[in-house]
Amino acid sequence: MRAVGMVAIFVAAILFGAAGAAAKVLFVGTVSPLDLTAIRSFVACAVLGSIMALVPGRSFHIPPPARPMAVAAGIVFVVVNATFYLAIDMMNVAAAITLEYTSPFFVLVLGALFGSRRIGGRDCGIVALSLVGCFLLTGGGGEWVRLSAGLAVGLACGLAFAVFNIIGNACKARGIGATALTFWNFAISSVVWAAALPFLGLHRLEPTAEMVAYIGFIAVVATILPYWLLLFGLRHVDALPATVIGLLDPLAAGLMAYFLLGETLTPANMAGIALVSLSVILVTLSERQKSSAPAKSPRSPAEGTALLEANNG
Repeated sequence: MRAVGMVAIFVAAILFGAAGAAAKVLFVGTVSPLDLTAIRSFVACAVLGSIMALVPGRSFHIPPPARPMAVAAGIVFVVVNATFYLAIDMMNVAAAITLEYTSPFFVLVLGALFGSRRIGGRDCGIVALSLVGCFLLTGGGGEWVRLSAGLAVGLACGLAFAVFNIIGNACKARGIGATALTFWNFAISSVVWAAALPFLGLHRLEPTAEMVAYIGFIAVVATILPYWLLLFGLRHVDALPATVIGLLDPLAAGLMAYFLLGETLTPANMAGIALVSLSVILVTLSERQKSSAPAKSPRSPAEGTALLEANNG
């Protein structure tokens, strides 16, 4: 299942990149980043909720002890999306999404601080390689240095996305299904944005066929599906390799922005694409080795219990 989880995260990253490029098209028009974040949450919640209501069983159920974690995931989800679209509005698409994918660095730091992951030289090397690739993908970092507000928002998005991935990892052990968690993320986000409606500009929008088509694509194809795939993948893949695989997002966004917006790809960008692709290949091989490695026998009953708890958590 680890391989299936990695494929799911791979596809999610491509769809997230497509969403970023499509969002930039709307920002060039009259839709603001926060307006789009709110609309996306409302539409995704309504569409996914309607589909789940037709499915027999307790599709919406989250075990009571796990509900605080689901609420935390929903709140972090709001922060990820708001900072994501604000950053896209402040700088080019590839730069903004690359800052979101500084998340592997934050996963390493948080893992070291809380002792949730043993950090090795291979992990650090892969993260460093991926960050250099992202630096080149943005054109040598000029956007990062020149636009300090965009830099701050983008890094905040990277931190929030790291926390979201870590929470997603922990949800499986608490009996939270990927579909239920995806829906409640959208539902909690919708509640937050409904409270913020007086401060948004939704009432001033003049919908066109093109705007509706882009919003529909972003809300359904590039939101519901990739978030479900990401949360499904996080049930089988650790947060660090998941965020490294997610670096395909800025790669896809850069290519989409080239076709939709005319944003060019320089030789440095192409080198960055190569390094990001290499880092994804390395983390994939690393995870494959872990999944094929034989489990060590516990040296004592107490150690066996600890290993069982770690695997279940």
